[in-house]
Amino acid sequence: MNMPAISLRTWLCGLVLATPVLALAASPAPRSTYQVVSGDTLDKVIRKTMPDSPLRVEILRNAFVQQNPQAFTKSPPRSLMAGAVLNVPNHDDLLRSYTVPGQAAGNSGMNRGGGYSTADMNMSERKNWVRFP
Repeated sequence: MNMPAISLRTWLCGLVLATPVLALAASPAPRSTYQVVSGDTLDKVIRKTMPDSPLRVEILRNAFVQQNPQAFTKSPPRSLMAGAVLNVPNHDDLLRSYTVPGQAAGNSGMNRGGGYSTADMNMSERKNWVRFP
């Protein structure tokens, strides 16, 4: 056999063997789910699915509600419906978005000094501030 045919065959074999690996790398991480049972509250679900999370519970609650609006009652107080299947938020993505400065998803306040800036207010809110000479 000649050299170009062997090279082509080797290249095609490598491509065939690498295809499953590339497909796994390109596919999103599998989502975990949780089925709500009678008596579950959102805080119980968070404790069961994300027990070691360093994120505040308010952040985790908001993430669950945003990803699973169908699992909550429409009227206030919003409560979980038994039998609903919840998509558990990807904890690593949440952690990255709330701890890495400069990412807009979550607006963690790290770039703003932990409070609100005066640019967020209009002048009527600032008129009663105490001013020093």
